Amino acid sequence: MADNISDLMIGGDPATYLLQEVFAFDITLTKIQCDACDTVSGLGSLVVEGGPMEALVKCANCENYLIRAARTPNGRLLELNGARHLYF
Repeated sequence: MADNISDLMIGGDPATYLLQEVFAFDITLTKIQCDACDTVSGLGSLVVEGGPMEALVKCANCENYLIRAARTPNGRLLELNGARHLYF
């Protein structure tokens, strides 16, 4: 168990590099699994709705919303509430 909060922070350690690797990929080449119906689809082939402030990605099978990306006053928001897994 960590004795102080600085022991819990991500710094220049391997965890940082893993997170950078996870978020440095071409999102359109990934596959995503729907949490509602278990369908696995290529993300680049799915319907995206929205506009300049929000994008919603829907499951091709059941139309469940898989991903929500939004611009907010506090920065960018990415929700994956409708997705079970993202494979890349």
